[in-house]
Amino acid sequence: MERMTSCFVGSGTVVKQTTWFQVCGGRTKLLASNRPADARLSVFRNSCAARTVHKQQYRPRRIAVLACAGASGDGGGDTNTAAQKSGGKKNRKGKNSADESVYKKTVNLPETVFEQRANAVSREPELQALWASLKVYEKLSRNNDGEKFVLHDGPPYANGALHMGHALNKVLKDFINRYQLLRGRRGVLVPGWDCHGLPIELKVLQSRKKKAPRLEPKELRKVAADFARETVNAQREQFQRLGVWADWNAPYLTLQKEYEAAQIGVFGDMLLRGHIYRGKKPVHWSPSSRTALAEAELEYPEGHVSRSIYGSFRVQPDEKMEASEAATILREKGHFERDLRLAIWTTTPWTLPANLAVGVNVRLEYALVLDKERDSVLVVAKDLVETLAGKLQRELEVLG
Repeated sequence: MERMTSCFVGSGTVVKQTTWFQVCGGRTKLLASNRPADARLSVFRNSCAARTVHKQQYRPRRIAVLACAGASGDGGGDTNTAAQKSGGKKNRKGKNSADESVYKKTVNLPETVFEQRANAVSREPELQALWASLKVYEKLSRNNDGEKFVLHDGPPYANGALHMGHALNKVLKDFINRYQLLRGRRGVLVPGWDCHGLPIELKVLQSRKKKAPRLEPKELRKVAADFARETVNAQREQFQRLGVWADWNAPYLTLQKEYEAAQIGVFGDMLLRGHIYRGKKPVHWSPSSRTALAEAELEYPEGHVSRSIYGSFRVQPDEKMEASEAATILREKGHFERDLRLAIWTTTPWTLPANLAVGVNVRLEYALVLDKERDSVLVVAKDLVETLAGKLQRELEVLG
């Protein structure tokens, strides 16, 4: 049992009284006090409190003190019953809604026209429509007086809906294009689509598998072209929804006659300049589809590991090298009299028979090292001499 002096505010008067009560946790009926009184107190823990009790500050564990007018003699009144008798309604949390409305009116909060949530689903299309109506991209591309900036955009396949790879590709290019526009350059991103190839034909055949298992080549090409055009329109809307700035009204499609004619013109120009020749080239071939395959179409078996190898190319001085300062230094030290080689490392060993050049980095420092076991001199990046010696499990002596 505890004793508390409580203040009750009602009808413009403040009445002080001392009441005995017993605290009970939760939202259950409280125990009646042992001493009778004209008004009983029901006390709840962890509910919205009425400020009372000797003008004390709120404690971390808040206690609400509610007056129960007209309680029975034994003091066993129910708080819900008391609230109903007083004319108030309880909400789901057991609070008096009438009292809540009174308290809310006393809170002076700032008002704003901005919504609490961004609502990006509706806001983004509105912003994109605003940019389109103001022709922001077109004005920047036309009015910038800087040098022209061209971003070569490899076309996606028109064989289905966009995925995360498409989004990443186009968004990164959009970053670059917008940056160049902000720098004052005249940048235009011309979008395009690859409308030819096996992926589109396979998509068409899969969609028509039940209707027509086999199609004549001419009919298949027509159906594939229609499918590609539909996919282009769908992907264009999806790219625009991503906010990518581009000349969407004038894209290039590889199935357009104008595009095909331009390609033939470029090929003819390359032929006249001697850049086109007939030769042999290894390609990936599909026996079942009877067509060449791109790298992206290859599937490796589970557990496949690509092997890398270390090797070397022998240095044979020619007229250009003889005239260089490096050849003079090498000859003075007698390195040409030995087996002088360039050390290489590659992850594509199957290309070695066709290699015609070795790449070097002008920002790196190279060293001449002696391989005593093979009596040869290797040109190796200075920072990688120890690494190479460990890989070859041989001693390499740095000559200079």
